[in-house]
Amino acid sequence: MKLLADLKIGNADTAFVFPGDCHGFIHPDDFEANIWRPIAERAGMVGTRFHDLRHFFASQLIANGETAAYVRDQMGHSSIHVTFDTYGHLFPGRGKEASERFEKSMDTARKKVREDVSNPLAMGVDRTPESEKRN
Repeated sequence: MKLLADLKIGNADTAFVFPGDCHGFIHPDDFEANIWRPIAERAGMVGTRFHDLRHFFASQLIANGETAAYVRDQMGHSSIHVTFDTYGHLFPGRGKEASERFEKSMDTARKKVREDVSNPLAMGVDRTPESEKRN
């Protein structure tokens, strides 16, 4: 855990998991080309980016029932909004809740249309008999 904590704050005195030539941070492009890509190809995961592991980790937390607040903390997001904007579709029940809200709004709209149809004035229909109309 100390290694991870030191890496997070950028402590260059700590041994890095993937050290650069100067025993400090490795340039992301060098990491991608020289370290990650060969690993991914050998594992049969061509086209997988190192960053995809981050999304996999977050999606596994959610699939295992962790709270959005816990996912936010693990991912280092600045706010819960970032977490929901990125991973909200993965939280259980979110689709069902949205579907129920949509269905409720459609029911409300249907009732309004039925009320308007039963009121001829709302439809702009003049139902006054011809005998009562004035020229």
